[in-house]
Amino acid sequence: MDTEQLITILDSPAVAREWFQSLSIKDMRQAHDALTAIAESGMTLDLVAITATQLEHALPQTAKPDQALSYLAKFATLSRSPIALGSLWERDHAALPTLLVMFSASIQIAELLMQDPEGYDLLRMTDGQPVDRKILIDEIRSEVLNLTGDPDISEQLERIRNRELLRIAYGDLVMNQAPDVVANQASILCEAMLHSVVELASLKAIKKHPLDAKDAAGLNFSLIALGDLAGNQLSYGTTLNVFLIFQSSDKKELNEQFYHSLLNDAVSFLTLASGIKLLDIDLSFQLSAQSSVTVTHINDAIRFLDFSGRTWQRQELINARTIAGDLQLGHRFLQHMEKWIYRRYLNRADITGIKAQKRRLHRWEECDQRDVVNAPGGIREINFVVPFLQLINGGNFSDIRVRGTLPAIYQLQKAGLLSQEESNVLRDSYLSLKRIHHRLQTLNDVSCTAIPPDQTQLAALAQSLGYNGAEAMETLQNDVTHLLNVSQQIIDRLLESSFDDEQEAEPEVDLILSPDPSEEMLREVLGKHNFKDVHSCYQYLMDLATERIPFLSTRRCRHFLAVIAPRLLESIAQTPDPDMTLANLSTVSDSLGGKGVLWELFQVNPATLNLSVKLCSNSPYLITILTSYPGMIDELLDCLVLNQLPTKQSLQKVMSALVKGAQIEGQELIDVILAFKHAQHLRVGVREILGKDPLADSHKALSDIIEICLQEITNEHYRQLVEKHGQPIIEGGPLHGKKATPILVGLGKLGGQEPNFHSDVDVIFLYEGEGNTQPVRRNHKIRPTSNHHFFNELAKRILQTATRTRPHGRLFDMDSKLRATHQYAPLAISLDDYETYMNKGQIPLWQHMGLCKARVLFGTDTAKSRIQALIVKTIAAGNQNPQLKAEIYQARLESEEGATDRNLKRFQGGTMDIEYIVQMLQLLNGDVEDIQQPGTLMALQKMQEHGLLNQDDTAALSKSYLFLRRVESGLRLMDTTHRHDLPDQSLELEKLASLLGYESPQSLVTVCRRYRLENRHRFEKIFRR
Repeated sequence: MDTEQLITILDSPAVAREWFQSLSIKDMRQAHDALTAIAESGMTLDLVAITATQLEHALPQTAKPDQALSYLAKFATLSRSPIALGSLWERDHAALPTLLVMFSASIQIAELLMQDPEGYDLLRMTDGQPVDRKILIDEIRSEVLNLTGDPDISEQLERIRNRELLRIAYGDLVMNQAPDVVANQASILCEAMLHSVVELASLKAIKKHPLDAKDAAGLNFSLIALGDLAGNQLSYGTTLNVFLIFQSSDKKELNEQFYHSLLNDAVSFLTLASGIKLLDIDLSFQLSAQSSVTVTHINDAIRFLDFSGRTWQRQELINARTIAGDLQLGHRFLQHMEKWIYRRYLNRADITGIKAQKRRLHRWEECDQRDVVNAPGGIREINFVVPFLQLINGGNFSDIRVRGTLPAIYQLQKAGLLSQEESNVLRDSYLSLKRIHHRLQTLNDVSCTAIPPDQTQLAALAQSLGYNGAEAMETLQNDVTHLLNVSQQIIDRLLESSFDDEQEAEPEVDLILSPDPSEEMLREVLGKHNFKDVHSCYQYLMDLATERIPFLSTRRCRHFLAVIAPRLLESIAQTPDPDMTLANLSTVSDSLGGKGVLWELFQVNPATLNLSVKLCSNSPYLITILTSYPGMIDELLDCLVLNQLPTKQSLQKVMSALVKGAQIEGQELIDVILAFKHAQHLRVGVREILGKDPLADSHKALSDIIEICLQEITNEHYRQLVEKHGQPIIEGGPLHGKKATPILVGLGKLGGQEPNFHSDVDVIFLYEGEGNTQPVRRNHKIRPTSNHHFFNELAKRILQTATRTRPHGRLFDMDSKLRATHQYAPLAISLDDYETYMNKGQIPLWQHMGLCKARVLFGTDTAKSRIQALIVKTIAAGNQNPQLKAEIYQARLESEEGATDRNLKRFQGGTMDIEYIVQMLQLLNGDVEDIQQPGTLMALQKMQEHGLLNQDDTAALSKSYLFLRRVESGLRLMDTTHRHDLPDQSLELEKLASLLGYESPQSLVTVCRRYRLENRHRFEKIFRR
């Protein structure tokens, strides 16, 4: 083309259109503007004409002619000397086509050339040739270290990176270098930059923490690479997986915080002021129980991997290599871990983990079949299966312990673990797919992995890869499909021959063992088990799989959890609130420690699994006990082994042993008693949840527990007061000169031996007789006092000890205002004074009714007989009041005030209806001594035997009382705020129904309503007859 033709094209749109069409240009206006810009850049018209002539030959051969011409115009405009540029194109006929290839291939590369037009000269000089690792690392290191003190270090690092990326891309696009060469050069570049910034950060740290020459030279840390960087097989823009380990030093400044700061500085050097990262660095490889830790002491890292390392981490570490810092330290670490990675003999946990890895390959997540990286048979799968084969065979074949996919394929074939055909297919597929991936990244974006559906983009890709002709795009697509298919066939064959599974594993197992489950997998597996917040629940599962005690093996723990996971999650799914159940199980297992043992127990004893799920679902009270006392797991197992409730005699033996142990170890008595109460409550509560005992027997056991605790507290404080004041002695009367002992009389639910887990402990304090204390031995420190003062001090101490709030709660709720006579009386009075008060016959109704449930808990046999006779006599005198029935009826109606219809105790038809019926009949028939039973159910039975109640009323009232008290017991196990009210929240009501074995909350509410209606009907009938 001569200058006249050029001028005609520039001046005539019609001529220009025809010419541009011959160059495969689509956007005529943009192309005309570009040619005009070149002509106006300062280049002479004859050089422009020569350029146009070369465009006629080169532009149609490029993948994106419009893009190439547009960037060529910008490049000429930005050139320092457009005439020199044109002259270059005139002399070197390969220079312009080379630029067009670069501009057409990638917007990113084109922009890099726009930023640094002189970089083009460097490209021509180096011709994109690969650079030796040592040379490039030394060159970049020297250049970077010269930047020390430069406020724009990040910008300078960006310039270095861009320069080298242009060289690599030039070798890829123009020189058509092999994909493994391109990947190796990209890996060396990233390694060199990391090596340099780490050294730069070290210098900064040394300056910040003044260190002498010896300490400065001996910074004991290593930066270790994983994945594609370690295997020298990076693509453009691939994430760099690294971690940092360090060795302790005598210098206290060289600690974890020091190296953490050093690593942060290194990363910050690779981050521009705008926040753009020059390299995408991933520091998430876990070497500590705390996932947020980014630097780890070498000993801690080794210990963590030994005890908690997972199979995928073993596979990740196959390629690991040290890229910065102390090479010897890194080598020592990796050499030690090699024994952990490659095992000649595999245990159950190893085999389970390897099988899970295998299933991950078989169940590769659904993706675009045109995706050269992620589709089955793609780069990702090849990069996964090759280390997998190394992992399972490396224990026996040391030669296959190499880094990188291609070297590993070669060594696997050499060791006879791959056939020649398998080796060739995997290698050729890998290289071909890698080449396509590189072109996808340069033509589109570094994140692009799939063949584009857009025809224009597909045509550009095909042309860039050298496909020509009308069927270029179809041929490319067919080639990609073939590569993926043959690769997948080989991979499937290899997997089928290793650890062949006859039985398909449950997805729950793979969820536990998967290093990074997808969102779809979480929703599919956890969603079907009724979990709502799948992310939180997955984290709870990971907590269950992790041992908190350092010397216990997390790998073993995870293995046994995976084994029971299907059954465990299925059981949890049946609970009203699976999310909360799993959260509670996580809390309980954390407090117990030794989770692996617990999961193994669940495997061999499914009843333990079901029990634990029930506890975590419906019994916050028992959960609190388990978490407060980790050793309570033994009590939990005893509930399954021992087929009975604890007897009073067995409880006394346990308490005696605990007290003796506390005296030896110097423990505080109340802590021992509190632990005893909780342990026994756990036993009773678990058996109640399992439905192993009648409710009356459970109440009797809970009453015995209270009595044993009170007895021990009373004995201890009595002994302390005797040491302080001497032995109380009775003066006067038939017991003159005898020791005075305390008497505790239980009232209410305790007196009737029918308390629940949180019933108030109502006790009145008496003592055998008045008198004074006498020293038991010569001791000038003893301060004698009256029996009255002695026993009131004893009662005060018992109340304080029982009701004081401690770290694990209080022992009992006791009413300190309750007195034997009236509210202004002393806490404790003598038995004579109590008898005098009773004989006056002026006691109020509430005390009369309270005596119906009175029972002596503590005292001598003589005192017990005397008090029992006094109680029977006082009750017998109650029928002398002609208004007694009316007064009790009115008292019951007044007790209903403030109670909602959800209250199972005080509202109409509640348990108080039945208790008031019993106490009314006891007081009206006080002369019938056989019916004076403190327990409601036993009293009902005796009343039927004596004809005071018919069989129908007795059966109905007994059944109703047991039912309502059972519901009340469920409420106490749930630890609800309102002790006697059905929950007003639907979820809590559903939990209660589940605990009690009802299919639905509504059915429970309906049964409660029916029982209460019948109770009120019988209450009215019996009181009006």
